[in-house]
Amino acid sequence: MDPVDEFARLKAEIRRLQERADALREGFLRPGARLRSNRFEITVKRQKRRVFLKDRLPETVLADPRYWEERESEVVTCHEIASLRAGEEDIVLVE
Repeated sequence: MDPVDEFARLKAEIRRLQERADALREGFLRPGARLRSNRFEITVKRQKRRVFLKDRLPETVLADPRYWEERESEVVTCHEIASLRAGEEDIVLVE
């Protein structure tokens, strides 16, 4: 399989699996949800965390470049450039 096609297939599968995991998680949060099987048990607990509210900082701090830095990272994206309609075969040219 072409690595680009494999990457696209894997990203789609990861999305599908994450959506399913999110749906299951929502179910576990409902009162009376079944949280145990023969092999696994789900634990649900409430956890606190501190959140920094940068929108409450004064504009002088937000606009001051001394408090900011730029960072770079590589971003790999994938999008479909052509799709086959149902029933159509891919064209293969052979000499």
